[in-house]
Amino acid sequence: MSENAYQPLVSIIINNYNYENFLSEAIESAINQHYSNVEIIVVDDGSTDESKILIDRYSDKIYPLFKENGGQSSALNLGFAKSSGEIICL
Repeated sequence: MSENAYQPLVSIIINNYNYENFLSEAIESAINQHYSNVEIIVVDDGSTDESKILIDRYSDKIYPLFKENGGQSSALNLGFAKSSGEIICL
């Protein structure tokens, strides 16, 4: 792809509820994508494990959102609402 080619913003939304064992891997995977025009939104749906601590470690590379537990659909809806991308990936 040429340097002047249009590259739409891609929003990567990661929803989380008590997945601390997998969360770092998911965030690292999003960060390490070869396509560079991305925003990474991590929505925590009221986790009771150590997820918040992990998310806070990445706060300079992601857009963290924390909400009360409401289920996966509500977490994804919040991520969609806060996203700016023309393309959204889950």
